[in-house]
Amino acid sequence: MKALKGLVAFLGLLLVVGLGVLGYGLYTNAHLKGAKAGAAAPSSPPATTAEFGTVQIPLPAGSRIEQMIGVGDRVVLRLVGGGPEKLLVIDPGQGRVAGAFVLAPEPAVR
Repeated sequence: MKALKGLVAFLGLLLVVGLGVLGYGLYTNAHLKGAKAGAAAPSSPPATTAEFGTVQIPLPAGSRIEQMIGVGDRVVLRLVGGGPEKLLVIDPGQGRVAGAFVLAPEPAVR
């Protein structure tokens, strides 16, 4: 029974010392995190995107936008209906269509 009490006391002391070391490490490295955040902040306001007015994007007749996804600095529209499915890639910063992917089904192999 004395061995078990000694083991519990030792593990409790180890836990308290471990938490103290962890707290000390966090306290001493707190100024480093603040310096990194301050260095990463830009000194001037971010550049704004130039106005490009109204842009007309041609869609095939009978098609509709099924899904819209933002990918990086581009917008991808998934068009269905009115022909094969199409992915239209738009560059909103330039106000133009960057490209398109036509998803054509493969012919069945017999």
